[in-house]
Amino acid sequence: MKLIVLFAFVAVAAAAPQNQPLVKILSQSFDQDDQGSYQYAYELDNGQRADEAGQSIPGPEPETGSIDVQGSYAFLADDGNTYSVSYRANEGGYQPEADFLPVAPAQIPEYAQLRQEHPELFWAETQ
Repeated sequence: MKLIVLFAFVAVAAAAPQNQPLVKILSQSFDQDDQGSYQYAYELDNGQRADEAGQSIPGPEPETGSIDVQGSYAFLADDGNTYSVSYRANEGGYQPEADFLPVAPAQIPEYAQLRQEHPELFWAETQ
């Protein structure tokens, strides 16, 4: 039994991450008001940084509503480049913006023609 316990400790020690660099916090802040709006920011010495501000938007009834968030983050990738993303998140969903993100293609002409010739196929868009 003692041998099994010894092997278990050795296995746990061997599986632990080795030589992980320590990351230091260069700056951090957080603020929140009584209405539920907030803002935070941080920067680490490995090039990672983030900031975000959120505003609570009350709904028509108690315990309802939404939140409107704007922010950005940046990180140093394995290829040595720093990538930055700005975003907004609200009832319309998460909307990131960055030069390296793919862009949806423009509407193809055949689709526009199909829309004109057969509007009944697009009934869901009018509701």
